[in-house]
Amino acid sequence: MAEIDARCISEGIDSKWLMQNAGISVSEAVLADYSLKGSPEKISGVIICGSGNNGGDGFVAATRLIKEGIKVSVFYLNPPEKFSRDSLFYFRELAVIKKSEICKLDFDNPEERRNFESRIKSADFVIDAIFGTGLHNRQIYGQASQVIESINSLVENRKKDPVSGSLRVYSVDIPSGVDSDSGEVLGAAVQADRTVTFGCKKLGTVIYPGRKYAGDISVADIGIPVKYFNDYKNYFEADIGWVASKIPERLPWTHKHACGKLLVIAGSMGFTGAAVMTSEAALRSGAGIVTLVCPWELNSIFEVKLTEVMTYPVDQTDEVSLHMEAFAEIEKLSENFDALAVGPGLSRNPSTVCLVREILKHIKKPTVLDADGLRAMYGPKELEAENNTGLSHVVITPHSGELASIIGREKISLQERLASNLEVVKKFGVVSVLKGASTIITDIRARTFINPTGSWALATAGTGDILTGIVGAMLAQGMGSEDAAVCGTFIHGLASDIMAEITGRTSQVATDLLEGIKKVFIEIEKLNIK
Repeated sequence: MAEIDARCISEGIDSKWLMQNAGISVSEAVLADYSLKGSPEKISGVIICGSGNNGGDGFVAATRLIKEGIKVSVFYLNPPEKFSRDSLFYFRELAVIKKSEICKLDFDNPEERRNFESRIKSADFVIDAIFGTGLHNRQIYGQASQVIESINSLVENRKKDPVSGSLRVYSVDIPSGVDSDSGEVLGAAVQADRTVTFGCKKLGTVIYPGRKYAGDISVADIGIPVKYFNDYKNYFEADIGWVASKIPERLPWTHKHACGKLLVIAGSMGFTGAAVMTSEAALRSGAGIVTLVCPWELNSIFEVKLTEVMTYPVDQTDEVSLHMEAFAEIEKLSENFDALAVGPGLSRNPSTVCLVREILKHIKKPTVLDADGLRAMYGPKELEAENNTGLSHVVITPHSGELASIIGREKISLQERLASNLEVVKKFGVVSVLKGASTIITDIRARTFINPTGSWALATAGTGDILTGIVGAMLAQGMGSEDAAVCGTFIHGLASDIMAEITGRTSQVATDLLEGIKKVFIEIEKLNIK
């Protein structure tokens, strides 16, 4: 965005005009939320401005709100001679308005600090315009840190006191203190209820921990022509309309064989549930036929647990997991299927791991690989060393611990997730779905999708098996690896979000998502009605 802003200005777009549009968009968000219809004088707010362009956006917002009749107290942290050029322009414009209250804030001055805190205690809203997207790789300290911590503390106290009423916090472009690239909290960060961001969302507000501080995010069009974004389209966020447009169309005469046939290779002694959830999720997600390859000794269990899914028992190990000797039979069987889902509950038996390696090397059907199946990608006989260009048909769905093992790390931090996911894609040529807070999908063209659905409700056993089934169904229906991964992840998260309204997040279990998937497809079908 910094480069885009610079290009716009160098090609003749007035920087003051962009700032004015940004500030007005923030004020419009406040006006819309409070639905002011003739009694604006009953509303009051506090705006805290830094010295950069973010502060200038705050001065514009203050001017607009004051003109609407709202009582606004504006505090600035640095002397005007340190303001950016455009920020100083709008500061002077604000200063000539007689009804405005503009105060220099010095937290070392007890009187100024008390005035600031008393204003917030009686305000209806706070606008955070301290730091913008230019803050990177340095910790906030001194007065700025004190102000941010004071805002958060005062807001939290207000929320605990029902008598004093609610207090909403708006952040301009990004919550002050959040790194816009990594999402890292730089010592302290404003906890916003809503972030009004400009042009497009910033990575730091859609990945954790920054996402936690952003609240609801709205994107404001401040007049930057679309052409300036064309060279930067490497990060995306799906919505349900986009997902619905990717779901294959079904004609009135469509039959089950035309809806996709998925071969699930999963399950071992003690882990039959994983295979069941994967298979049932695939059926719920539109696969016409699902067949489960399982150890022969467990076949009777699966025939009881699964009604619509067919089972195919094969050779097993002494630990009752799939045996390497079953490969030839599985390879022959796979010829009749459109895609494979491999891994849930397979076990870590060496023979089973070798079986997965052979499947990945020799069966070139679209494949989703998860859980124990991922062990084929690392270990004493690393798959990549033999076949580093032959996995373009594979979608992997690791969590951070599994991804760390695949790329030879001890662990992966929140800030390393984007880079680590790209690393595994470059190493193996796969599409990688890195599960977790803000699930990240990276494809072989180095495009990254940040999934907006789901929450910590998914932090329970079995939800990954459900995701494998959904993605497998998307692949079986003919979707490309990238679209299957993105759409499957979106549907998985939305199913959880829908069911959380019924189960709550804490009490949600993986099988609740099967009902949620149905509800998601009801919405998709509504959008796809021609």
